[in-house]
Amino acid sequence: MAKLNQKYIADKLNLSRTTVSRCFTNHPKINPETRAKVFRLAAEMGYSYSAQRGGNNIKLQGRKKLAVIVGISEDQRSKNDTKTAEELLTGITEKAAIEKLEVEVFYVDPKEFLPQSRARQIIRGISCLDWKGTIIIYPLKEEAVGNIMAKFPTVSVLEDYDDCDVDCIHPDQIRGISRVMQHLVQLGHKRIGFLSWKYAVNTPWVERRLGAYVENLYRFGLELDPDIILNLRPEEQLPLDELDHLAAEYTRSKGVTAWVCAADHQAYHLMDSFEKLGVSVPEQCSITGFDGLTPPDGKKQLTSVRIPFRDIGISAVSSLIRKIDHPNTSRRNVQVSGEFVLGQTSAPPPF
Repeated sequence: MAKLNQKYIADKLNLSRTTVSRCFTNHPKINPETRAKVFRLAAEMGYSYSAQRGGNNIKLQGRKKLAVIVGISEDQRSKNDTKTAEELLTGITEKAAIEKLEVEVFYVDPKEFLPQSRARQIIRGISCLDWKGTIIIYPLKEEAVGNIMAKFPTVSVLEDYDDCDVDCIHPDQIRGISRVMQHLVQLGHKRIGFLSWKYAVNTPWVERRLGAYVENLYRFGLELDPDIILNLRPEEQLPLDELDHLAAEYTRSKGVTAWVCAADHQAYHLMDSFEKLGVSVPEQCSITGFDGLTPPDGKKQLTSVRIPFRDIGISAVSSLIRKIDHPNTSRRNVQVSGEFVLGQTSAPPPF
């Protein structure tokens, strides 16, 4: 039997030995389709490769910069909606410093950002010749993620993608929502609704949390009522004011005694709206979130799940280094558990 090595892979795919070698070192001039074929065959054959740390890969070893691409629009940044990203960046920069790597951060509009896989620049006007790898924070278009992966070892933070085999570090969505639902059921709630905002790009994390919500309805023997799942269908594009008004209306007319929001920032906005609409939280209706953000000034502590974003940032750098050293290993999906936070926004139902 022929020896399993890069020459064997090259012969099987009718490629040069140099092309196969460059695939494993993420050479920027390699066609992404060719790299994918090489990695696929290597995985099928059980061939394992570790990027050399010695002098045979001087060009790659000379790169010391990690690029962090944050999918936040200018509008979000102007509203200081960056607390989560800042905590993630704290962990990323701490771990990068230990590994003697530099970090360069770029903020992009997720709706507009779409680099080409063969382009010389990922970020317009910025050279990427010294990038060692990329970390993506928040959802981007899947095509954009795929094109970045074609050029650099890449790890996604907070978001797992359906069609991109990108390594991902994200919160344990199912365990977090399960803990929230268990708390509400123990308080006596039987009519629990779920709502979310719509975003500029697809957000599978919302769908994962919705799935956990539905799973727990069955787990606790509660009715699944699609009418009290708001703004999740593809055709639903409810403006925030309309969404909050509808939630208040269903609290009064459909007997909903608790709303599970897909994220903390959604929950705090709903609380503000309920206060204006005359719905008392938690006396008339409980509200929960997900993320465990520090409450805005003067606001109640939300019942939520606190995510260790700094730890996720540290794990992201470790995962990226693993991806750099072992570029043809299988995709990893790492889930980090959060801590349940008992806040002031949940109480037994009023009836």
